[in-house]
Amino acid sequence: MALEVVQLIEDINAIEPTWNILGYIDDFRGDQGENNPVVSGYRILGTNKAVKDVDKSVYWVIAVSNPKAKKDIYDSLADYNLKYATLVHPTAKICKNVAIGEGTIVSYGCIVSVNAVLESHIYLNMRTVIGHDTIIKNFSTCLIDCIVAGNVLINEGVLLGSNCVIKEKKTIGRNSKISMGSAVFFNVDDDVIVMSKPPKSMKF
Repeated sequence: MALEVVQLIEDINAIEPTWNILGYIDDFRGDQGENNPVVSGYRILGTNKAVKDVDKSVYWVIAVSNPKAKKDIYDSLADYNLKYATLVHPTAKICKNVAIGEGTIVSYGCIVSVNAVLESHIYLNMRTVIGHDTIIKNFSTCLIDCIVAGNVLINEGVLLGSNCVIKEKKTIGRNSKISMGSAVFFNVDDDVIVMSKPPKSMKF
């Protein structure tokens, strides 16, 4: 996801220079000092331990789609009082009276309809559609081509898989996962996985 966020920022800067990308923080590849790799033109600066050495004026984004991992990273950095960027791709359509919280990312081709609320650290992947008056709570993620109808409540830490559809006026419980391609016509409890019938392979 980090590379997609870099592309999004570069697309914003192509329209109006706004951000100067300093690099990445990566706990898995950031422990090699000066030998840290360069990825898509930007160096990995270090692990999470390096955050304390970065200027306090810098804005951050947690480029992780998994809601639990995203919240865990946020909690681990809470003592640093970081500032988080809100990033909206130039091709996204944001309608009237939409509220978007810090750290939220709205990708290429998304539509967010009137009176919707995107709280903090939400990730809308490409071409996701959010209906009017829908509320999406902190740390939730909508993957590619999700459709969420109007007056839906998506609670904290929810993962919506690619191409899923949520019917209007439904509620998705905290930390639940909706698998790709699922159509949800009912309220979903906390901490559950909703799956469509698995496909079967057949011989010709």
